[in-house]
Amino acid sequence: MTEKPPLWECDEVQFPRLLSEIRAAGLTSAQYEDPCKSMGLERRDIDELLLRAEAAWEKKKSSLPLSLKREK
Repeated sequence: MTEKPPLWECDEVQFPRLLSEIRAAGLTSAQYEDPCKSMGLERRDIDELLLRAEAAWEKKKSSLPLSLKREK
């Protein structure tokens, strides 16, 4: 079994990272529906949150040691 990276349990790293990856993969119109309804937001609001998460991830990533940036 592969050992998880030390930052695996760090929410301030993994949450924006996950959202950034979701944004990079793209969402279909249907995939926007449930979050929009449950959060009471418009699609543009969800996009804004995803952009903010991506910015947070990029900022956090830039402060990580190079060896951790390459871990998958």
